[in-house]
Amino acid sequence: MKSKIIKSMALVAVVLPITATVTFAEEEDYLRNYESGGMIQFTPDSNPTDPTDPENPDPDKPVFPWDPTTPDHKPNPGTDGPLSIDFASSLDFGNNKITNKDMVYFAEPQFLWNEDKTDFDPASARPHYVQITDKRGTNAGWSLSLKQEDQFKNDSTLNKKLTGSKLSFKNGVAVSNMENVVAPETFDMLDIVPGESVKVMSAAIDSGAGTWVDRFGSLSMVEVEGKQVQKNTNISLSIPGKTPKDTVKYETKLLWTLTDVPNNDK
Repeated sequence: MKSKIIKSMALVAVVLPITATVTFAEEEDYLRNYESGGMIQFTPDSNPTDPTDPENPDPDKPVFPWDPTTPDHKPNPGTDGPLSIDFASSLDFGNNKITNKDMVYFAEPQFLWNEDKTDFDPASARPHYVQITDKRGTNAGWSLSLKQEDQFKNDSTLNKKLTGSKLSFKNGVAVSNMENVVAPETFDMLDIVPGESVKVMSAAIDSGAGTWVDRFGSLSMVEVEGKQVQKNTNISLSIPGKTPKDTVKYETKLLWTLTDVPNNDK
């Protein structure tokens, strides 16, 4: 009796593995799918954006522009908020001889500080520019305007204003490292009338996101008093010969104004 039971158990032990192998073979096409997710969210960035190179604007590679009009030659800081004016070039039309002829003077280049931050780098000459950053994330558009607050003047001399002088900008072009973003509009010619605002650059709805530079042309070699020098002929100051001039420095203020009102002109 005992002997029969042992044999039966051995038989079962042999048969079970064969049955299991057949079951797995039948389930080779077994398939189930399950989905999980991924996400990222953004908020407006109010941190300032540094000036970039107008010839290759990249916020990851900031530059340090030289300002010829401030005592320490450092430009004013950019405005705050997620929609900001990061930088605008000041203008220097050089030291010129008094003349009674009608004259047009071109702007000195925009220079950058040298690596030691002790002076400007003569080899760093760039065109002038204004830089705007839109980090709101709304694609709502914006507009930039410019106003010369008063005529070139010096209140400490006899002939206080350069009456009749006219400041002009031309060949503005929008430049950015942004991809798949519609560029803001710029203008070929800006004739500035002291006390009046003129539109410089504007972005319609669904355009102008990220950092954008309005670069005024490129530099050229021109003859000044018998010498070839580098100037930006896209920014000029015309002064009538009949305007009296004293041996002083005449200055003006340029006010750049950015609003969140889009340009929808067609």
